[in-house]
Amino acid sequence: MGREREMPSEDSTSKRILIASADSELVKRFTAALESGFSISKWTSNNTDFGIFNTAVPDLVLADPKFFADPITGTIAELTGLHTALRIIIIENQSDRLVDQYALFKAGAHGFCKENISDALLNRAVQMVCEGEYWIQRKLIANMINDLAREMAESQNQDGRNENAVISALTPRELEVAKMVRLGENNKMIARELDISERTVKAHLSAIFRKLEIQNRLHLALYFSDNN
Repeated sequence: MGREREMPSEDSTSKRILIASADSELVKRFTAALESGFSISKWTSNNTDFGIFNTAVPDLVLADPKFFADPITGTIAELTGLHTALRIIIIENQSDRLVDQYALFKAGAHGFCKENISDALLNRAVQMVCEGEYWIQRKLIANMINDLAREMAESQNQDGRNENAVISALTPRELEVAKMVRLGENNKMIARELDISERTVKAHLSAIFRKLEIQNRLHLALYFSDNN
């Protein structure tokens, strides 16, 4: 794309990236592209029973759909259910049928990249997703928000809870973090603005998700758009 390679930020060097694919060429190329900025491990055997996660859970998995048994949506849902902090980027193979991004996103995927993605974009995608962002098409985000809005409206109609009372349960700092998420800021930006660590931002987000009974940043952004 005519751009110089975009290197990860300094604090990304400790991030553990697992490349899950039986395609040796793809694994080799992705490893070469990422190894200077991340800690890389490989999952290349045909044994996909998640045993590799028994020793150390990675921060992010680059998952090749061909590597897993169909349907991969079930695999993604199981992985993210077992390891709630795990981030997953799906590798789209040009020779394969198109993956259902919407279904995979709903199952728990956090991004999608083509197998021929440039080194610079691959680094950028991995870095952003590790920081709590999503690497997906704008159209998919719009569809997902519409779907979430419908689900949340149905849920609110069913339980009739007082949303303002729930929001008031947040501490002032949690409210600040929540509103910054609504504005689209990532964890690094929030930490810098509030002069706190990214670990503290993540702790605040976990508390917010628990108190508001929501699952992720998209739910949070939508929640505050509807109630503020």
